Amino acid sequence: MLRYGSIIFLILMSGFVHGQSAKPSIGQLPPFTKWYQNPLGVSPISLHTGNGLWIPAIAAAAILLFTHQDSTQRARFAYFNESGISRGYYANKTSVFQNNTGVLFFARRWMALGGEVSAYHVRDNVNDTWGFGLRPFVRFYLVHQEKWRLYFESGAGLIVFLDEFPQPSGFFGDERMGTHFNGSPKYGVGAEITLERSLALIVGVRHVHVSNGDHPSDDRNPGHDSNGFSIGFLYTPKR
Repeated sequence: MLRYGSIIFLILMSGFVHGQSAKPSIGQLPPFTKWYQNPLGVSPISLHTGNGLWIPAIAAAAILLFTHQDSTQRARFAYFNESGISRGYYANKTSVFQNNTGVLFFARRWMALGGEVSAYHVRDNVNDTWGFGLRPFVRFYLVHQEKWRLYFESGAGLIVFLDEFPQPSGFFGDERMGTHFNGSPKYGVGAEITLERSLALIVGVRHVHVSNGDHPSDDRNPGHDSNGFSIGFLYTPKR
């Protein structure tokens, strides 16, 4: 029952944060974006949109349905806290300070379903506000060693800013005003390095996107994109 509930939760959440209604042609990146700024933003992958939850959710559902749990798997839950910073690469070049606190459920030894509570502080020459949100995500462990693991993660959630974000930037004549209520997709890679039996250091790099998905309209959706890093700790209770 838990595995089917997790799948349904991931898929339903993604409907709220599905990306912009105007889609670029297959193989194209968003306007003014270089491939290294948003390497998985090329359509139709577009992990900086709601696809950042749809695609991992579908992959996770297939894994849960068609693979078996590893009998050697011990820990099922882990808890983490991480902080980081990312820097916008167009418009106001906004700095985003983040803190994420959450839980991982290891549905498989090499895949975890996660959820986190996020706090954002965004700042530049015209923006200076806080945002608070919730985000489900999926973490896939690409390399799984005894003392360290490498992972790829992707997810998308909802975030509410105290002030409307982003404020008009004037970038290429863009004077649109953002909104209080936005989607917050992210994707990235990272490593978990074991410090002791129950504690690991986590470090990662990620792409962060903020957008309201053209709700109420594209006239209120200037959006934000940035890249950055994070560092934190993962606690796995002993069994």
